[in-house]
Amino acid sequence: MNQQLLAHAKAIEVGMIAIAIVDFWKMKKPKINDHLHLNLEELNIQNKILQDSFGTVRNGAYTLEMKKLNSQIASLFVGLKYMIKAYLHHPDKEIVNSAGRVWGQLAAIGADTHKKNLEKKISGLQILIERLLSGKLKPDTDKLKGIEKYLTVLHLSLDQLTALYRLTNNEQVKRKQSVQTTAQAHKVHRILNDDIFPFLFTFRQVDPDNYGPLARLAEIELADINKVIRARRTRWANRKKEDERI
Repeated sequence: MNQQLLAHAKAIEVGMIAIAIVDFWKMKKPKINDHLHLNLEELNIQNKILQDSFGTVRNGAYTLEMKKLNSQIASLFVGLKYMIKAYLHHPDKEIVNSAGRVWGQLAAIGADTHKKNLEKKISGLQILIERLLSGKLKPDTDKLKGIEKYLTVLHLSLDQLTALYRLTNNEQVKRKQSVQTTAQAHKVHRILNDDIFPFLFTFRQVDPDNYGPLARLAEIELADINKVIRARRTRWANRKKEDERI
């Protein structure tokens, strides 16, 4: 189980996971204790300093990752549409009625949302996911088996895309603080590993309703970034071995 961010994470990777956690916390507003609340506020402050310390980053630094996420989101959204449409022809009238209400919400944000520009896409999908997974339409969503899985994965992909989008917007930001990026990244890294993750994963055992969703997001983000770090370590180790043989 991934519960710590590995050492040697790049500054951008540290910033990405911090943004994902802070944005999810702000959007969901879970009922958490004051200590963790203060730690998340501090994470938000220190990560903003980290973002500003990047200065001018080369254009398109995240283009490839964003393109991959956009493609994944489009595929999930199209699959979600087809599944809901299938339920509109279900033999159970109650399920048909639920599917109709769910489809109505999807149509309200736009059946072509996956083709819209990034800001409209993110905004529309956030509304759809919120209303279907935890809003007034959740009882209808629960009746349509398989829909929740699409929405959950779509939610996670959207969080990652949003984080990258925010980073992209900061690519041209000038330095506002006299802080070295590496030192600030280490500070944010320490806050995550020492002040956020231990408390979050411990409290989840006691109160899964309030801490569970944020803890699940953290685990998924950690799994993705730690996988990249391990792969990078392996490449370094293999390169070192090759150098030693020469």
